[in-house]
Amino acid sequence: MSIHTHSPADTLRTQAAPIRRRSLMTLAGLGLLSPTILSACSSRSGKASSSGTGGHIDTLRVHVPTTLAYMAPMTLFCPQGKLAPTIGKATVENWASIDAMRTLLMQKQTDLAATPSYAAANLFNKGVPLRLVAMQVWGMLYVVGPKGSSAQGLQAMRGKTVAVPMPNNMPDLVFRYLLGQKGWDTSKDLAIQNYADGQEALSNLLAGNAEFAVLPEHAASAGLAKAKQQGKTLERTADLQQVWAEVTGGEAKFPMAGLVMPQEITDSNPQAVGAVLNEVEACIAATNAMSEETVNAISQKTEVPAPVVTEVIPRLQLKLVPAAQAKDQLVDFYTRLSTLNPDIVGGKMPADDFYLKDPR
Repeated sequence: MSIHTHSPADTLRTQAAPIRRRSLMTLAGLGLLSPTILSACSSRSGKASSSGTGGHIDTLRVHVPTTLAYMAPMTLFCPQGKLAPTIGKATVENWASIDAMRTLLMQKQTDLAATPSYAAANLFNKGVPLRLVAMQVWGMLYVVGPKGSSAQGLQAMRGKTVAVPMPNNMPDLVFRYLLGQKGWDTSKDLAIQNYADGQEALSNLLAGNAEFAVLPEHAASAGLAKAKQQGKTLERTADLQQVWAEVTGGEAKFPMAGLVMPQEITDSNPQAVGAVLNEVEACIAATNAMSEETVNAISQKTEVPAPVVTEVIPRLQLKLVPAAQAKDQLVDFYTRLSTLNPDIVGGKMPADDFYLKDPR
């Protein structure tokens, strides 16, 4: 299979929801967005189209966010050779927001979408005909703060100002849930400043408007590098996955993000679902192995420097787990976050058929 890439202008003309110029510039400035945000993998060219009614799918339309947790393995999507003979080729594009992803699903413009786990549950509970196919990302949230803060861990934030992205969504809820379980009063023991996204939280940390910030990967690594360029010394104050293990008594991970497919495809074409799972599994294995060739390919595609790619990949906690096998962990995760905001998953636990069984 050959890989064809398209320019940003080509990408912005596709069916994916357009990303505002400001968003593109700020993401690119953080190293969180590659100028090449669409790729196609096939032995032939042609307009993307899909058949979700069983049998052969000419083109699988894939949409993922710009984070390395998806851009890294999806750089390798198709060449693993697991899609044939059920799927002819695939295109990979970025979605700009949860709302954009929802529109893609509602308008039948995507066949495979990466999404935060809570967003998948929320959309399902609101009637969007999708199924959770698998979990892929198992926690990658960190508190970044001043030099020396890691020795104190969470206690370093007491009485300080912390920039937290996405109020009432996953980073904010995970952070506040963990502090609450540790006995903190988040309205008194620290000053939380909420920002729309990680980029704004990081910018305010670097500008000195906050002393700490809650950041996902690879924004955390990008932020540490950017601070160093500015002559500032920051470090990872706390690994929130480790704090999660302390609070829950379980492992240092939680089901952060996964993959959904339209119900039309999952119901009628289990062979396609199996092919996707095999391909993504192979992509993740290759990503985690971090061969020099793989790291360089990811670096070239995402324009994230190879040393940063090498540092970030182990922190992404990439592992493909079919949705039905991850159900107990997902229900636990949803239940804990719902204690702060039940609306995050649409006000109730998803029905059993939300969690797709592995068809392989």
